[in-house]
Amino acid sequence: MANRYEHVADDLRRLITTGALSVGERLPAEQELASRYKVSTPTLRNALEVLQSEGLVEKRHGSGNFIRRPGQRITYANDRHEAGRSPVPGVAVSVSLETALVKADAQLSLLLAVRAGSPLAEYAFTSHQGTSPRSLARVYVPHAVARLGVPDANESPWGDSVRQLLFGAGVRVTATAERVTARFPTAGEAQTLHISTRAPVLAVERTSTDASDRVVEAALLVLPGDRTEALFTKRSVTQEVGAAG
Repeated sequence: MANRYEHVADDLRRLITTGALSVGERLPAEQELASRYKVSTPTLRNALEVLQSEGLVEKRHGSGNFIRRPGQRITYANDRHEAGRSPVPGVAVSVSLETALVKADAQLSLLLAVRAGSPLAEYAFTSHQGTSPRSLARVYVPHAVARLGVPDANESPWGDSVRQLLFGAGVRVTATAERVTARFPTAGEAQTLHISTRAPVLAVERTSTDASDRVVEAALLVLPGDRTEALFTKRSVTQEVGAAG
């Protein structure tokens, strides 16, 4: 027997798919919707989280819940650096970049094989399709490897422009290892990506090494499961795919 939140989700889904609720339209306040469906606010939020996980509703913190415009899925492909390939994912996205100087925490010290507290350059890329966030990518380069500037252009949401900076600094990437897991987003990731904390994401942990096996770059990517896909087509890149428990 269906739970009450499933009945609410079913009715809202029907209103969305039939066009009774328009793309971009703001849903009534959660308390008003809960009263309309004669359910508790937590039950109503469970229904909305179902629709958020399906990509039908987008929660904008501080603004409310909105009917989301269906978007094309963008592809994260491991062979995008091969000759003749484009690092751009094939969907029109805009990419913003923030840079910072940070110190390696426990996770980054392991990824980059540096001491905890070592200085790192952080490049944080956020991609959007229209007003809808599509992905997050944080790329880290140890100062011991190179002191890099800011990329001139950010066409790729995956931080590929940092690799171009490394190349310009004389650092050659010879191998890349990528580990992909499925998990739920952190509260901060969910807020930035306008998704529920119960909407699965693909988390990509990427490390790049030079000819001496020194780690020259590490990246942490968060890709919402309803709008991105990971495509691995060559075995020249180390691949480990799993699901986080």
